Amino acid sequence: MQAELGERDVIQAGEEYARNNSLVLSEAGEAVEIRPNYWRIRFGLKDQPGRGIELEFDEVARRVTRTQEIEILPGSTVSPDNVPGRGGDVPSGGQGRGPVP
Repeated sequence: MQAELGERDVIQAGEEYARNNSLVLSEAGEAVEIRPNYWRIRFGLKDQPGRGIELEFDEVARRVTRTQEIEILPGSTVSPDNVPGRGGDVPSGGQGRGPVP
């Protein structure tokens, strides 16, 4: 049975990916498990203020599956409560939106 990685391990894997791809990070990353064994990691880019890199990481395969450059707004963070599609105000699968007026 494979041991699960924790948030710190996932961030370290993202940092290693960045180093291997010549990306210079400016700040510590943050990781959110967006579904079981699948993480979204974000880092700021040192040479591009206001820009960052977002990685999606498959914990089981232990590899980055997607990268995207993103804009980072001052003071914005991503927590498990405001990950797209996971907020309380957004219906999840099978929940429906309620009656249409």
